[in-house]
Amino acid sequence: MKTKDVLKISTKNIKIYLKHNLMIMAVMGVIFGLIFAINLWLTGMEKTYVAQASRATDGQVIIAATNSTEGMIIDDTRPKTSRADMKADIEAHGGKVLGDAEKFGMFGAVVLPAELVKNAIEVDLDKTPADAAPVLITTFLGEQLLNKDFPNEYTSAINKQKDYENYREELIGKTFTDSYGAKYYVVGLASSNFHINNLSFKHLERGNSNLLNPILEIIPTPEGAPIVIDNGKSQLWQKGSNVLEKDVSASNKTTIAVFDNSEKAYEYLKNGNGRFMNIDLPNRTYSVTVIAGMSPESAYILKIIKMVANIASVVLGIIAAIVVIFTSIRLIDQDRHNIALHYSLGATTGQVRIIYLCYFLELMIGAAIFAFVFANIIVLSFSALNKKMLGIQAMLGFNQMIYESVWWYGMNLMTLMIFVAMLIMAPLCILANRKAISRISSI
Repeated sequence: MKTKDVLKISTKNIKIYLKHNLMIMAVMGVIFGLIFAINLWLTGMEKTYVAQASRATDGQVIIAATNSTEGMIIDDTRPKTSRADMKADIEAHGGKVLGDAEKFGMFGAVVLPAELVKNAIEVDLDKTPADAAPVLITTFLGEQLLNKDFPNEYTSAINKQKDYENYREELIGKTFTDSYGAKYYVVGLASSNFHINNLSFKHLERGNSNLLNPILEIIPTPEGAPIVIDNGKSQLWQKGSNVLEKDVSASNKTTIAVFDNSEKAYEYLKNGNGRFMNIDLPNRTYSVTVIAGMSPESAYILKIIKMVANIASVVLGIIAAIVVIFTSIRLIDQDRHNIALHYSLGATTGQVRIIYLCYFLELMIGAAIFAFVFANIIVLSFSALNKKMLGIQAMLGFNQMIYESVWWYGMNLMTLMIFVAMLIMAPLCILANRKAISRISSI
């Protein structure tokens, strides 16, 4: 029997039992479609989150570190580190120490070079009054300067968007003085959020019952900190009363450092000695907060969610593999007479196995196509149905300048691996049925 005859027979099996085979493809497609959907949705959400959180800093991550427990807690038994060791630890994990923080105003805005946060600056710095400090503000500072509180809850996401736009209009490009006399000129918004503490849609509209809210609620939006831009005129700034720094000892001053990308910052969170506020890891000896950029704390949470999702995908994959193998056993048993006919026509055991390998491979390719289309419908439908909500969430959750359409859809290496896993099912079916095929060959 020639190779082309083997391929014709396997394809003929697909056509003869077309309805039955389509049913098998659909069942496999639904199971693997859920796996694809989880992957496409999570990948898209993560990529969107990282891009939005990293926009202001061009991917860099700026942190503030302080040996905050040294000399502050009597008989403190927690491990401590010197400032020199703290700086060495940051540099050992890819960070660049910029020096001790200079702070401005009653809310401790950190002074940074403009190039570190250039994408967040919306106003020409040359327009800054000589005696005012150009500042990127958080929502808390903005409300303090306006002496106005905005609601946390709204019945409509559109109403919350309107409030955010009014908030921006009232602040950006305006000059303010805080109650301690420090003078600010608002040039943009810091890497924080406007009353959107996490990605749950419940923060956008009261009573929202989206099924994914419990997952989205775990993922925090950036908290950030107010940032004063060093425009080279700090000697002229009206600084008011210095209520923050006068009682701070040299050993407890804040150190500013920057990481080139979120990957280095995440490696620092995992293996450095810095203690982040929202992630409780052992043996941490000094405190760290994220000023701007993609927080490694958020990256840590996203990785935990992905790990859980991968475990769920593996469980679904195992269920799918069991279903496929038992289905193949039943198909081989039903086709025993045709198999015997192949042998009577001179086919070898190897050729019969190739016939059914091709047959199962064609089934799995069909199932993979069905699964991918099914997953795309699910994921794209989610973004389409929640298009306005996702855009407003991105705008308010990451202090964006304008509303932009958002689609939580993305592919990565795992997407390809799911395809490969499906195709591997074909040889597994042959392996599970090798004795049955050999037994038939001896009849």
